[in-house]
Order: sequence, then C-alpha cells, then structure tokens
Amino acid sequence: MFSLAFYVGILSVAAIACWLYNYKWRNPRCNGVLPPGSMGWPLLGETLQFFASNTSFDISPFVKNRMQRYGPIFKTSLVGKPVIVSTDADFSYFIFQQEGQSFQSWYPDTFTEILGKQNMGSLHGFMHKYLKNMILNLFGPESLKKMLPEVEQASKMSLGRWSGQCTVDVKDATA
Repeated sequence: MFSLAFYVGILSVAAIACWLYNYKWRNPRCNGVLPPGSMGWPLLGETLQFFASNTSFDISPFVKNRMQRYGPIFKTSLVGKPVIVSTDADFSYFIFQQEGQSFQSWYPDTFTEILGKQNMGSLHGFMHKYLKNMILNLFGPESLKKMLPEVEQASKMSLGRWSGQCTVDVKDATA
C-alpha cells in the first residue's frame, strides 16, 4: 500500500497547483490595474466559449455576456494568451492612437502562419506606419475619389455590351 508520505506529497502538489491557479493565472502581474474579467482555465482560458457557434448577426454572445457582467472593457484568456477586450469606441480610438507607444497589438500564431511573417498585422513601428501610409495612398478616400470616374465608365461600357444580349453569364462576363 501507499505510505502516508505519498499521500502528503500528493496533497502538497494539489495545494500548490490550486495556489498557482488562483494567484498566478487569475491575477496576472502588471504595473497597472487590470479591468475585471475571468481568465478561465489555465492554458485553455475561455477559448471554447469564444469560438462557440454564433447564429446571429449581432454581437457575439461571448462578448455580450462579458459586457453585461464586467462592462465594456474586460480581461480574458484566448488561445492561451491573456488579453484585454475593449468594446468602448473612445477607449479603442485611444488605443489605436497609442499603437506602438503604450500598447502593442497581438495576433494568434495561426494568423501569422496563414498570412506570413511580413503581414500588415505583424508589423510594428516604422515599417507598419510606412506600409499603412502606402496603402492609404493607393486605396484611401482621395484615391478612391479619383478612381470613381474610371470605375463608372467601365461599368457603363459593360452594361451597354450586356444590354444587347439575351442572357448574360455573369461569371464569365466579369472574369
């Protein structure tokens, strides 16, 4: 049979595991005050609830429940990482203004695996600012205003060609 020391050892390991869970996982260290929220289970966090099926076109039930319980800004753990979720427009605007200075965005590793290491979401600092400005120059409001007459002209030409036909296979016509 097992000795008393074995049972005491098992009990000690269980007590240490509970202590680590309660103090380290639920209350991550930081220099400031964290918003309210739940970190869920260690490693798994609240990932399963977050990715649960959603049948509505409204706000995700996960976010809606957390907003009712904790308010517009809350902490949680998704895909093994502690995160702060903000549904407050003013606070989100402040975060985007402070990007790279006070805050740094983060995406799951799978995001980088799918889009590559040099995707727009993975870049920070000067390179992010440079690419953002380049994309805005190509597809920003002013560029789109300049492109609009060309798009309108191309649309009129296509519709004019199609009007003389009995039927139009849109897939072939727009390819």
